[in-house]
Amino acid sequence: MADPAPNSPDRPRLEPMALAAFLVALVLGWCPLTGLVAIVLAAIALRRIRRPGVARTGNGLAIAAMVIATGILFTEGWLLGELQTEVQESMEEQAVVSIEASMTVLPAVAAEWDERSTPPSENERAQFARQIAAKAGAVRQVTVTRRSVEGLTDPTVSTAFNASCERGTVFGNATFATVPATLPPKLVLRSIEVEFAGVREQLPAADAGPTAPPTLAPAAPLPDPSTP
Repeated sequence: MADPAPNSPDRPRLEPMALAAFLVALVLGWCPLTGLVAIVLAAIALRRIRRPGVARTGNGLAIAAMVIATGILFTEGWLLGELQTEVQESMEEQAVVSIEASMTVLPAVAAEWDERSTPPSENERAQFARQIAAKAGAVRQVTVTRRSVEGLTDPTVSTAFNASCERGTVFGNATFATVPATLPPKLVLRSIEVEFAGVREQLPAADAGPTAPPTLAPAAPLPDPSTP
């Protein structure tokens, strides 16, 4: 029997939705939104191809589009989850190192402070560490209990922590700034406040309030011109 002519009405046609789904998944599947669009187009194509009384091809293209788009979505989700875990672990590690260094008299690695604000002087940092050592002893372990991030353009990380020391547990809060264009974000210490046995210490020290401008002594009154 002779093959049917190319333009024969009995020859199945390629389902355009299947081709569109395959191209979208292959070219634009890296974007989650277009990946979902490719899956929807593939599902519509399969439904139209399998409709009774319709002779259309493209079943393989539609299935391939669904497999490609689904695989890309799952891979991106896994990579984003890994990146989020890495960022969280890096931020917690940096916070612990900075907090422990700021509370230690002679730290192995000095805490890095935010130069965009007003960092404390070396004497203030040393005095803060000596005060903690005199009351609570040497720091043994720092544990982060809570962390929150505020701001979009200039994120600020607030961290609550417990520091296990020789003579008890020190509770405190530390605030960090993030260095722009770093991933995982680099944290630099902006302020730290601790409490032990009801006594609070803060670095930088709380401002005593705005300094009043110097006042000049009142001038002596001028003599009355009518007085001889």
